[in-house]
Amino acid sequence: MKKKLFSLLTALVLCLLCAVPAFAEMPLVMDTYELFKPEATAELEQKAQDASAGHGVNVYLLTVPDIGGQNVREFAKDWYRDYDLGYGEGKSGILFLIALDSRDYVTITYGGGVTAFTDYRIAQIEDKIVPMLSDGTYYKASETYIEMCADTLDFYAEKGAPLDSGNDPAKGWIKWVFVFVIPLAVACIVCGIFYVQMKTANEQTHANAYMPAEGLALSVVEDTYTHTTETETYDPVKNDSSSSSSGSSTDSDGFGGSSGGKF
Repeated sequence: MKKKLFSLLTALVLCLLCAVPAFAEMPLVMDTYELFKPEATAELEQKAQDASAGHGVNVYLLTVPDIGGQNVREFAKDWYRDYDLGYGEGKSGILFLIALDSRDYVTITYGGGVTAFTDYRIAQIEDKIVPMLSDGTYYKASETYIEMCADTLDFYAEKGAPLDSGNDPAKGWIKWVFVFVIPLAVACIVCGIFYVQMKTANEQTHANAYMPAEGLALSVVEDTYTHTTETETYDPVKNDSSSSSSGSSTDSDGFGGSSGGKF
């Protein structure tokens, strides 16, 4: 009897031990709507794992039918907490939610995800993928989201600072356009106009041809120095808002991200 009881308890403990990791290790791609075929979900899961690996921030994608009349951001936050998502003790992660039937979307971040994904970068990600959702290209939107998350985390790891408005490499070419290309184009246009006008000019061999008809009038202009007036004006140093980082904003629960919207 004791042996049977011991065996039963052992089996129960083993079952519990097996069940705990299964709950703790939630997939990164949670397609509860069954939007994708199993092989497509597996591909996205692998991409999400690759994007998350080595960064201490999990990249999540969640699809649901609707949000049940709840605020989309609060719905996503509840899901994140209820399923104990996030990497490590800090529960670091980023989650993009797609509610297919109600056509809601939102991005939330937590822990290290708040630092890695600035408000500026989240806006970039949503600006890129929301039009894809509107077009019904859900797989492409999901893939692009994961790829942009991977690029963001790689940038943070390499530069030691999150990608923001002040250090975005994509803005570099715009600066060069204003500094060199536009002035060069204007200079070429002006030179071209002068060149065309000079074609109508005839070279003269005598200096008299360049003298006015009434002759050369000379006058004497004399400047007399009297005094110097100095005026001092306080000019405080101004912060350059174009080069400053926008950073990441959070709510009272410590979550960052966007307010979401409709697609």
